[in-house]
Amino acid sequence: MSSIEFRVLGRLEVHNEGGTIALGSLKQRNLLAALLLHPGRTVPIRRLIQTLWGDDPPLSAIANLRTYANRLRSVLPGDRIIGRTAGYEILLRQGELDLHVFAERAGAGRAALARGDHAAAVRHLGEALSGCRGAVLEDIADNEALAGSIAPVEELRLSVAEDHLDARLRLGEHREVIAPLREFVAEHPLRERPWAHLMTALYRSGDPAGALAVYTDCRRVLADRLGLEPSPDLAELHRAVLDRDPGLTAVSPAAVAAAVPVKTSETPAPQELPVRCRSFAGRARDATRLTAFLVGEDRGPKVAVVHGPCGIGKSALVLEVAHRVGARFPGGQLYVDLSVDGPASRVPPRLLRHLGVPASDIPWAPDEAAAVLRSHLAHRAVLLVLDGAAESAALGALIPAMGSCAVLITSRSPLMLDGAEHVALSPLSDEDGLDVLGRLAGRFKVDAEPGAAAEIVRYCHGIPAALRIAGTLLAYRPTRPLSWLAHRLAPEERRLNELDFGGESVRALYSSAFQPIAAGKDPLAAAAFRLLGRPGFEVCRTAQAAAILDVCTLKAEAALDRLVDLGLAEWGEEDTYRLPPLMRLFSAELAAIVPAQRAALAW
Repeated sequence: MSSIEFRVLGRLEVHNEGGTIALGSLKQRNLLAALLLHPGRTVPIRRLIQTLWGDDPPLSAIANLRTYANRLRSVLPGDRIIGRTAGYEILLRQGELDLHVFAERAGAGRAALARGDHAAAVRHLGEALSGCRGAVLEDIADNEALAGSIAPVEELRLSVAEDHLDARLRLGEHREVIAPLREFVAEHPLRERPWAHLMTALYRSGDPAGALAVYTDCRRVLADRLGLEPSPDLAELHRAVLDRDPGLTAVSPAAVAAAVPVKTSETPAPQELPVRCRSFAGRARDATRLTAFLVGEDRGPKVAVVHGPCGIGKSALVLEVAHRVGARFPGGQLYVDLSVDGPASRVPPRLLRHLGVPASDIPWAPDEAAAVLRSHLAHRAVLLVLDGAAESAALGALIPAMGSCAVLITSRSPLMLDGAEHVALSPLSDEDGLDVLGRLAGRFKVDAEPGAAAEIVRYCHGIPAALRIAGTLLAYRPTRPLSWLAHRLAPEERRLNELDFGGESVRALYSSAFQPIAAGKDPLAAAAFRLLGRPGFEVCRTAQAAAILDVCTLKAEAALDRLVDLGLAEWGEEDTYRLPPLMRLFSAELAAIVPAQRAALAW
């Protein structure tokens, strides 16, 4: 057993062999809570100040923050709170944070539930819940700055409690769960799943009138508080009770819709997510937003699109979020790299095979295969990650109209998908860039040469792909100081050459983004891209581009907008366009190549 235990599942507490540790003032407790909600990561100073003082911090906020951190250091055993260039971080060992133990046991329970081992599911989920002493950080949950980080953890706790009751129902413990279900719906009346469980438990206990009364209560609560009718799943259960459907006693409720017979496949739930990015940093707000969206109570499939230029960290963010919420999808996690596996229209057969559908049952026609896939996704809690999408129509054909699946998509431009949540990514701040560099090159090296580290970050212009290459290069050249790389990156004409290591390069990323308009595919857009890389066109108006390209303003505007859609260019203020700094270097290279090729042909 660990010598120290940090607890966030209930009141914030820290225990060691001597008992409960006094954590001091409310601000010190808020500081510790903010660090524990992001273990192993540097929490930026600005976020900690927001957590402690809201929108009106004192002039001495940074000094006061340092004082609170030092006071916590003095009461916590070991050197747990580390000051970084960008903020503070708490160091934890395995098993010291109750949330980590909870998530591990809950994951085992959900996996057992997905494969139909209900006894094991009850055991593992029960063990997970035994460590919960109440709502997450219930003594400081009114802190608005912490609310976004607390919400997904609290949602996980509640959904695991629902899974536990579901597993007990599947084992035939319908009489035993009636009391805890009544208590659950009283505390959380807007969650429909426990209402469905309670209706099923009462019906199976020989009380159909009680089941119908529960539906009436649920309908009244939803109407009074939300102005909504019960979901189609709950209404279907109500009809099944009225009809005394034999299926109500034959099977227990599924994860979302009670009283619907469930086919359990012998194929294990797929777990296809690639490893998360070790250097992920600086996207806390976006990650929290996506996590809250995916684990929210809204019914129906959830679709989120993360878009931005190449190298901006779309895949890293999506994989980070997918790993955080993976346990919420016991039906499996599917991953497709569309840039490798081809257009989305070819994806359905592959996904159906991975979901356990025999090849003989998969239609040859793409539209029929997509229809079969939608049917399977509508009845399974599956998380689908589609990386590198370039088209909307074929993607829309993959998404069912009902069910509890979720789809995370990355794309260089926004996609036309009805109801999708869109998250646009921009370059990282210098502070977050230092965090990425430190995670890869070593924080001690960054702290030892802060000036050189700042120069490297500045030369990478907030592009995570460039920062990742720079950090990895330094990690594999341990004898080289940061000033060595900063010196090599300083000349603009060499910068793209230097940002190349281990088979990855910024130039290759930009070249792939340029391919849709290269080689005569869209000569006007290609000419506009080269124009924006020329000196004097750092900020270019449509009229300027039209004059140089010798076309009307409408054609010039369309070509420039195409560059923005491909993630090659950006809109500036008013009627202007520009290239990001590293993209300008790539464009300048292309602009230099064309005259050289023409000269060679003439010779």
